[in-house]
Amino acid sequence: MSSEETQNKVIEPSSSDLLASAKLVASAAQSTLRNESDKVDKTKVADAAGDLLDAAGKYGKLDEQKGVGQYVDKAADYLHQYQDKAAAPSQPADSKAEEGGGLGGLANLAGGFFKK
Repeated sequence: MSSEETQNKVIEPSSSDLLASAKLVASAAQSTLRNESDKVDKTKVADAAGDLLDAAGKYGKLDEQKGVGQYVDKAADYLHQYQDKAAAPSQPADSKAEEGGGLGGLANLAGGFFKK
C-alpha cells in the first residue's frame, strides 16, 4: 500500500469508539439540561456526534447522494469541521461565519427536513 493510499484511507471508529462517542454526547446533553453547558467541550462533542452520524449512515446504508443520506452526510461533515469559537479566536478575514453557528447550525441545516 502506498503512502498516498494510507493518507486517503478513512479510519472507521470501532464499536467501542462509537459507544464512547454516544456516552460523551449523552453526558453533554445532561450537563446542558442542568445548565452546566460551560463544562462541555463543544468541539469534542461535535466530533463525537459526527462519528455517530457517520456510523448511522454506514450501518443504515444511506445513500450519500440523495434522500436522508445526503443530509446525514452534510451534518456529519459540518460537525467534524466544527471548532469552538472560544478555542479558535483567530478566524481568517476572508472566511465567512456560518449562519446560526455552533450546534444550532445543525438544527438550521436539518430544520426543513423535520417540518411536517
